[in-house]
Amino acid sequence: MKKFLNQTTEIKALIISSIVTVLGFLGTIFLFWSNRGDIPFGVLTGGGIILLSWLILYLSKKNGKETIKLDIFVVFLRLGLLVAFSIAFALVQWKFGLYIISPVSLIIAYLVTSLLTLLVHLGKEKECSTPKNS
Repeated sequence: MKKFLNQTTEIKALIISSIVTVLGFLGTIFLFWSNRGDIPFGVLTGGGIILLSWLILYLSKKNGKETIKLDIFVVFLRLGLLVAFSIAFALVQWKFGLYIISPVSLIIAYLVTSLLTLLVHLGKEKECSTPKNS
């Protein structure tokens, strides 16, 4: 656990969002047998968007290119991908009746993964910054 806590913010967020995405996918995998495979794919896509953004931030800071502009760009890229995928797959469902990725599960997975990553990160940061009484 100490090894995890000593990692950078980006790698911690990458690990947490990976775990949440895999658990979300495994929790919805039974829906393939109910002919609702669009929901697990939505969970994977929503989590994948977050994983991609944290990976970009981790690799940029690992290479020493730590800039605020890149952070802002990644935030807008992440939101742009979420909106674009949601609209695109909603239109595919509406126009053609093809259920490839559920836009609702995509958005929910994105929000849940983001919030859990944020809560775990804030909880660990608060725990680390609290002075210990001797």
